[in-house]
Amino acid sequence: MCPVRTTPSRPWIVGPWVDYLLIIFTPLISTPAVLLLYSSRVGVSAETISVIVGAFFALGHHLPGMMRAYGDRELFSRFYWRFVLTPPLLFLAHFPLYYYHFELYRLIILVWATWHALMQLYGFMRIYDAKVGSTSPVTAYWDWLVCLCGFILPQLMRPEQLAVNLMHWYSLGGVRISPGVLQGVQIGGLAVSACVFIGFIANYVIQCYRGPKPSLLKLVMLITSVGLWWLVMTFVDNLLLSVALFDICHDVQYLVIVWLFNCRRVSVNPHLGHFMRYVFRRGMVLLYLGLITAYGALGLIAPLVLEGTISRFFYAIMFTSTILHYYFDGFIWKVRESANTVSLGITPEKDASRRLQSTKPTVPHLVKWSPAIVLLGLLFSGDLLNPPMTTSHKNNLEKAFAQSLMGNPKLPGNDEDQSWIYSLFEQTRMVAEAIPRDRKVQLKYAILLSNFGQNDEAMKRLEVLSEHFPEDSEILMTLGGIHFFRGNAEVALKNYLAALENAETSRQRALANFKLGEFSLYSNNEDDAEFRFAEALKYDPGISSSITFLRNRSRHQ
Repeated sequence: MCPVRTTPSRPWIVGPWVDYLLIIFTPLISTPAVLLLYSSRVGVSAETISVIVGAFFALGHHLPGMMRAYGDRELFSRFYWRFVLTPPLLFLAHFPLYYYHFELYRLIILVWATWHALMQLYGFMRIYDAKVGSTSPVTAYWDWLVCLCGFILPQLMRPEQLAVNLMHWYSLGGVRISPGVLQGVQIGGLAVSACVFIGFIANYVIQCYRGPKPSLLKLVMLITSVGLWWLVMTFVDNLLLSVALFDICHDVQYLVIVWLFNCRRVSVNPHLGHFMRYVFRRGMVLLYLGLITAYGALGLIAPLVLEGTISRFFYAIMFTSTILHYYFDGFIWKVRESANTVSLGITPEKDASRRLQSTKPTVPHLVKWSPAIVLLGLLFSGDLLNPPMTTSHKNNLEKAFAQSLMGNPKLPGNDEDQSWIYSLFEQTRMVAEAIPRDRKVQLKYAILLSNFGQNDEAMKRLEVLSEHFPEDSEILMTLGGIHFFRGNAEVALKNYLAALENAETSRQRALANFKLGEFSLYSNNEDDAEFRFAEALKYDPGISSSITFLRNRSRHQ
């Protein structure tokens, strides 16, 4: 699968079978396979699927773009300073972003990942249109708009994703967004998207009559890709699984187009490096996939290695690779480059220069990015003068006050920690009021209410939640915890047992057994407590310190 020549009238990027299987209908093949793995019949957890996809697909698919950036001599010479300076700067920027500004760190990746995904789809649509000679700027404009709405609107409609975005917004100091404004934004998004869809269809029909007729394959790919994004955002409950499902399709499509592009580029340009000419040729697909797999394996090191320094180093590599992938893809695949149109099979070799256009001044590009560079520079300078609270400390505080039920108000000792906890409480309250349908933020708010001594209000919210989600293990555990602290032992036990019965993840099974073990210690049933603790450790060895704390407390009572 390494074609050398094609003609502009050929509607396929590679060929019928490859295009259908690995580009257009990839969602229809991969999605059932992943959902089968996740089903109770097979039982692979969403966390495991997410780690594997994140490594071998998400991280692995960065490599082909890097291979072109650093293996194509002409491209490397043209953008020399970008390719040389950007990686170390991003690697160094990771540490202050991750350790002091984690919300900004996540927001950067979230926004850029969404943009990158929709622009990849847009690029495929324009290639398919160019293959049949449909190059109208008006059509390109409608294509871009429909991709933009198709990717952004589902994130506005999914409560969990919207809650995550709002928490990012408030953590960065954003103004309060009332429930009415948020609802207005959602309705406005639906209205704008409907208008864009109607405009897109109208333009498609008009172009069919005027000619050249737009590609039908483009339309099918738009339906399958945006349809998959809508499916994972609105019908797949687990957000980790949702992202993994879309990542697989996005990454497979990318691997195919880059393989084809580089093969054609090698075949028409003898000036590329030895590495490119060796890898991108007929019969070397397995080597190409092997290199991608090896690179993706780096993504398994950070989450699996317990040694902190090594883990931090590989997380920095993953961040650098991700941002480089987004950044490089923004300029190395421009379709308006004549050499790129040849390698994509849009124009024949004789109609375009084999060489990339001559180097242009880099000042405009630097000016475009200067606001982000200046803002990050000021942010990091401020960190040196007045170091903020670290991300790990924030995580510990959040785990203690927003994820663990204490049953009584017990604020941290120093003013800085108290201020942050109050800020977290206020942010969570605003998000919970704005998005009542998101059970995670509602549960988080209920736990905070209880830990701030407002158990009655917490119980009201939890009871409403349990009516809508009667089988949610974490809601049942929290209800059981409040009843336990209030002395309602029988009700607490009933909720704990129901939480264990409905647990879907290893973490939930570990926590449910932990709570049952705590209840057994309270009831002086040490044998059952030890059995429950052993079960909890089986699902989550990291819970051992909490078990030790309970045992010591029980001995001193």
